[in-house]
Formats: sequence, structure tokens, C-alpha cells
Amino acid sequence: MTAVVLPFHFARRFPQIRRTAGYMTTVPANHAEGHLREQLRRLEGSLRKKGVAKSLIRSEVASYEGAIRAHLWRLLLSHGGAA
Repeated sequence: MTAVVLPFHFARRFPQIRRTAGYMTTVPANHAEGHLREQLRRLEGSLRKKGVAKSLIRSEVASYEGAIRAHLWRLLLSHGGAA
């Protein structure tokens, strides 16, 4: 018997998105990008271990990254800062 594993949409994990984007505003841009890449790598690994299909993993990681980047822009524009 096979089952399809459907994770909760990571792009809707607002506290985690706000925390990651908030942290990214406090460090230099190259460090912020490295931090984001590491978070995405961990997410991908976690989903792979849970047996989520590769196409769904790509979709979830891309939507999560988009949500973080969108919130990061909101923070930067509202505070006039730069990452």
C-alpha cells in the first residue's frame, strides 16, 4: 500500500517566515542569503526523509522561499533598511 504525503504548506508558517526574514534584516546580505539557503536545504531534507514526492518538495521549497523574500521586502521597505 502506498500513500501520498502532503505536508502543511510551509508558505503559511507565518511565525517562522517572520522570524527568518527578521533575522535576515539584521545581518550582512551575504550572510542573510547563506542563512536562507541553509533553511531551505533543511526543509528539503526534512521533506525528503518524510517521503514527500520530489515535485512537491520543489514546490514547497520554492513557495516557502518566496514567502520569506516577500516578507523580507516588506520589512526593508517599511523600515527603510537594507540587508
